[in-house]
Amino acid sequence: MPEKPVISRFLSVLTRGSGEAEFRQEVLPKHRRLAFKLCLLLVVAMPIFMLSDHMVVKLGHWEPFLLAQRLTQISICLVFLFIIRNVKSYSSYLFLVSSSIFLFFVLLELGSITFRDDYDLYILFDIIIVICLYASGILPLKQSLALCLYHSVVAIFIVLSMKKLQVHDQIVVILAYSFSNGVGILLGIAHHKGARQEYLLKHSLHESSLQLKALAYRDSLTNALNRRAFQEHFSDFKRLSERIQDGENDLYLIAADIDHFKLINDNLGHDVGDKVLVAFTQLIESQIRPQDHVYRFGGEEFTILMLDCPKDIAIKRVEQVMLLLYESRLGVEELDLPVTCSFGITPVLESDTVDSVCIRADKALYQAKNNGRNQYVFNSGVS
Repeated sequence: MPEKPVISRFLSVLTRGSGEAEFRQEVLPKHRRLAFKLCLLLVVAMPIFMLSDHMVVKLGHWEPFLLAQRLTQISICLVFLFIIRNVKSYSSYLFLVSSSIFLFFVLLELGSITFRDDYDLYILFDIIIVICLYASGILPLKQSLALCLYHSVVAIFIVLSMKKLQVHDQIVVILAYSFSNGVGILLGIAHHKGARQEYLLKHSLHESSLQLKALAYRDSLTNALNRRAFQEHFSDFKRLSERIQDGENDLYLIAADIDHFKLINDNLGHDVGDKVLVAFTQLIESQIRPQDHVYRFGGEEFTILMLDCPKDIAIKRVEQVMLLLYESRLGVEELDLPVTCSFGITPVLESDTVDSVCIRADKALYQAKNNGRNQYVFNSGVS
């Protein structure tokens, strides 16, 4: 595939790509802080400029006019500083920043009318503001371009129509504003492309991390959660259960082991055994509630955690699974006889650790096996 021209790649930042709204909302806190700092800098700098205004302002009624203009600029900045920290949505931020900058530019243009013809430092200040607006990235490039071009055109018009400058000086002013916009656009493009690449890289790494975590916490055959996930979930479930416990509902741990699974593998092959494991996992998941979880510990051993569950519901779910196992044969055509399973049920007590509750559930499971399989044993954990 041929590579896009450099100009096309640069100008691509002017169009909104996929995920633009998410990108804007994510960078909002950073842009909000930067806009706050830039505005605060203006508030500090404005009185300094006011100290030298008498050197460039026209005499007469222009002096109080310029003073009023400066005070209005400071007032707008103070209002902006008060509001910007409470803005939550990017659309509100965009409106606030764009309208504030527009008003600031209008006041700059009105102020420039009051200056004498030789006001080179003012133009330098103007150019610095234009370049900073582009380079800071506090606005999308489209908005920055529109505001800066508007201000540059108006400023050039004021110079050409109201200031008595030599042709050479007029050309220098036009070139200065043109150059500042050109440099600003290039800096703005570089900033916006860099910010988007950083955003995409960050989210790509985050998605890859989630995928790796999912792979690490899932059994590759059945897609059930594994022992590692159980170890992490158990303490969270236990804390949640202790907070919502109402005296009747508890956190229950159920150990399950498919009966005679080795015979299925030996007689019908491991492929059929794998089908049984997958179908058994799907059956368990269809019978538990959304807040419950099933884990495969290895081989034919499974564990179920049931959160905020009455004792009779936990037992009924196990009985339902046993009935469906017997009636459906898990939908595996190669099976000649029903698949059965033994269960050990126990509540998770406040004093339990992962090991203690698993040992108690395993004891109940082994008792069910010794009693003839295809049944459950309930262990209350109370001696």
